[in-house]
Amino acid sequence: MWSGPRNISTVMMRAWGNRPDTVVVDEPFYAYYLKATGKKHPCADEVIAAGEIDWRKVVAQLTGPIPKGKHILFQKQMTHHLLPEV
Repeated sequence: MWSGPRNISTVMMRAWGNRPDTVVVDEPFYAYYLKATGKKHPCADEVIAAGEIDWRKVVAQLTGPIPKGKHILFQKQMTHHLLPEV
């Protein structure tokens, strides 16, 4: 799901997350985006420390095998997190 701020994307993500056959990924490019732009967001340091800051690795994870033996991968993406180099 490609999304923007302040809509129903979180509700959709939680609904898909309740399915036993689905893995949910929440804004996988967020840490990369914060690190690359230097934007000041709440908990930015924690997000950067916990997330993947190499966009190539994020792409590889999202396009590789679905983890945990599941059949569906639901990705909640924020379009503004995709910088031109991605």
